[in-house]
Amino acid sequence: MTKTLALVNGKIITMEPVNPQSDAVLIEDGVIVAVGGSGEIARRCQRLGGEVVELGDKVVVPGLHDCHVHMMGTGLNALGIDMYDCASIQDVLDKVQEADRAYPETKWVFGKRLDESRLKEGRPPTAAELDAVSPKHPVYIIDRGWHYTLVNTRAFGLFGLTADTPGVRADAEGRPNGRLHDEANATAKMAFFERQDAAQREAAFRYTAGAAAKKGVTTLHAQEGGALFADSDIPILTGITDALPVRVVLYWATEDHEKVLAAGLRQWGGDILLDGSIGSRTAAFPDPYADDPSTSGYLLYEDEKVRGFILTALKNGLQVAFHAIGQLAVKQALDGLEAALRICPVQDHRIRIEHFGFPTRADVERAARLGAVISTQPSFTFLRGGPGTVYNQRLGDARERAGYPLRRFLDAGITVGGGSDSDVTPIDPLLGMHAAVNPPYPENAVTPREALAMFTVEAAKTAFEEKVKGSIKPGKYGDVTVLSKDPTAVAPDEIREIKAVMTIKGGEIVCRERSEG
Repeated sequence: MTKTLALVNGKIITMEPVNPQSDAVLIEDGVIVAVGGSGEIARRCQRLGGEVVELGDKVVVPGLHDCHVHMMGTGLNALGIDMYDCASIQDVLDKVQEADRAYPETKWVFGKRLDESRLKEGRPPTAAELDAVSPKHPVYIIDRGWHYTLVNTRAFGLFGLTADTPGVRADAEGRPNGRLHDEANATAKMAFFERQDAAQREAAFRYTAGAAAKKGVTTLHAQEGGALFADSDIPILTGITDALPVRVVLYWATEDHEKVLAAGLRQWGGDILLDGSIGSRTAAFPDPYADDPSTSGYLLYEDEKVRGFILTALKNGLQVAFHAIGQLAVKQALDGLEAALRICPVQDHRIRIEHFGFPTRADVERAARLGAVISTQPSFTFLRGGPGTVYNQRLGDARERAGYPLRRFLDAGITVGGGSDSDVTPIDPLLGMHAAVNPPYPENAVTPREALAMFTVEAAKTAFEEKVKGSIKPGKYGDVTVLSKDPTAVAPDEIREIKAVMTIKGGEIVCRERSEG
C-alpha cells in the first residue's frame, strides 16, 4: 500500500526559484508529488488514506543536511569522559583518576573533547602525569578536533608505538611525552577503535543518526574509515544505512581509491588530511603562529601526491575531498586541482575541499574558476573566533579576522555546503545557520536565505544530489524538516532558538517533538 503524507495550512519554503513558497506539500511512496493549495492536497491525501498534518504556525523547509560528520567518532564519543570543561591540567587528571579507581581492570580510560586552549597551563598533561593518576589502566584521550591524542605509558606500549614512530612527541630528554600526532595519532586511533566490537560500532552509528534526526537532519555526509578510525567500520555502516532515520552519503577517507570503486561509491576522501587544526597549531601557514613563533604548522602530503589523488579521481569518475584549513593546505589542494585538470579536463568534477578555512583572496577566486566546491563549518568561528578567542590568540588579529569568509565564497560563485564536523561542534543546522548569519566579524556574514541554502539545496549540490534532494519539488525525495519558526523571517540573532519539530525522511515521520503528539 502506498504511504501518503500531506503537510497543509502552513508555510512551505521550497528553495526553488519558481514557486518559492507554498502552503502545502504531498508525499506519496517516499517522493514529493505535489506542492500547492492545502484544500486539494488534503483531499487527495484523504482519498488515499494518508495522514494529514496541520502545520499551523510551523514552517516546512527541505530536509536539512550536515555536510561533514564523523558518525563513528560522534557515537563513540558519547561513551567517553567529556574533558571539554576542564580548565586546568589538574581538572583532567582528577577525571582520569576518578575513572581509574572506578573502572574494572580490563577497561580503558577514554577521554574526549580535550581543548588545551581552555587549560590555564596552555598545554595538556604528559604521559608521566597520566601515569601518576592511572597506574592500573591504559589512558587514551582525544583532542577536540581529533588532530592529536594523549596516552599514558601503558597505552603507548599496547599500541606498539616506539620513540621513532612519526608523530610521537618527546620531552626535553628525548623521551615520548604521551602526545601523538600524524602517523602515531592515526595508529593509536585505529588500534583503539578496533578494540570496540561490531555491536558497539553499530550502536555508535545508530546513536549519531538518531541525534541528527532530532535536529531536523535528513542527510549526513559521513567522513569514515581510513586513518580517521578503521576501514572495518565501512561494511558495518553500509549494512545498516537503509534502516537509519537519516540518509548517509559516505566519504571513505582511505588513500586507496580501488576500495572506493569496489564498494560502488562515488565519493572518496572527505578527511584526507592535508594539514591539521588551529587548536593544535598544525594547520599549515606561511607565517608562524602568533602565540608560538616556533611553528607555522605543516603539510602532511607532498604536492605530487595530492595531484595524483585528484588525477585518479578525475580519471575514475570519483569526487575526492580533502581536509584543508590553513592557507598552505588550501593552496596545495587548488594547485593539485589546477595541474590535474590540465591533464584530464573534466567540466563538472566538484572536487571538494573540507573547511577551506584561511584562503587568500586569490585562492577564493581560483576555487570558483576551477569548479571546486566547499564543505565548511560556520560554527567554527562562531564558537571559537573573535577577539580574545583561541583562534585570535593562535593567529593574530588580521589573519584570524580573514578566516572562513563565507560572504566572499558566495560572492565568488562557489557552491558552499554547511556542516558541523561533529562532534568538534554539535550536529545542529540551525546553529550553523545562525553562525553563518552572525559571525564574529560582520563582513563575513551571509543572509538568512543564503544560510538556509547552505544546509539544503547547496549542500545537496556538494554531493551531486541536487536532482533528488535540497528543495521541495515534485519528483524529489520526500525529505523535509518542519521548524518552529521561519529562519529567513525571524530576527537574525534568534535563528539558533528555532527548533526542529518534525523530521521526515522519504515521507515517513522519523522524529517528532512530543508537543506535536
